[in-house]
Amino acid sequence: MATAVQTGLSRLESLSTVHIRQKGGVLSANNKYVVMSPDGAELLYAKEDSGLLNHMFGGKDRAFKINIYDGQNTEVVRLRRPYTFGPDKMDVTVYGKLVSVVRQEMTFFKPVLNINDANDQPLLRVKGPVSTTGEADFRLFNTQKQPMGVISKRWGGAAREMFTDKDNYEIHFPPGASVNIKAAIIGTCFLIDFLYYEN
Repeated sequence: MATAVQTGLSRLESLSTVHIRQKGGVLSANNKYVVMSPDGAELLYAKEDSGLLNHMFGGKDRAFKINIYDGQNTEVVRLRRPYTFGPDKMDVTVYGKLVSVVRQEMTFFKPVLNINDANDQPLLRVKGPVSTTGEADFRLFNTQKQPMGVISKRWGGAAREMFTDKDNYEIHFPPGASVNIKAAIIGTCFLIDFLYYEN
């Protein structure tokens, strides 16, 4: 476990920014993501675990489990999105312990997600733009409505955007955010990818 912490989540402690590159997403293929430091070093690797029928009938609304691994192939974070008829919900566990519940808020115009703590109490609110096509910023606000960071969808080029389901993101974390909160924000980025960019 000490090695996993050294090579995995502890590397997030000193970072204010990470980049995320989606690696999967072809028809029934499970999504894969790489979390990188600003200098391009790979920090974490994430794999979706969903069955073929779930892909076929659930589409972008499918339930999923995403396991996030460090460089030693040790699972450090698990994301679980159950199937629901209402607003989306996702649980975030770090080393097997629940640290956050992410909930979609039903709105008419701008997409909104709430990042809550393990007791489902509000920590951060994520507000997206009216239009989520092309580049888009999903801004993070604290409970006092102060801007604290951003999850940015980055333009991947015309061919990549039109003909593939592989997206690029950049996250600017809130100042002083704990590793658990950073893990929840990374998980929220994956959920945003499913909700608004999954073809």
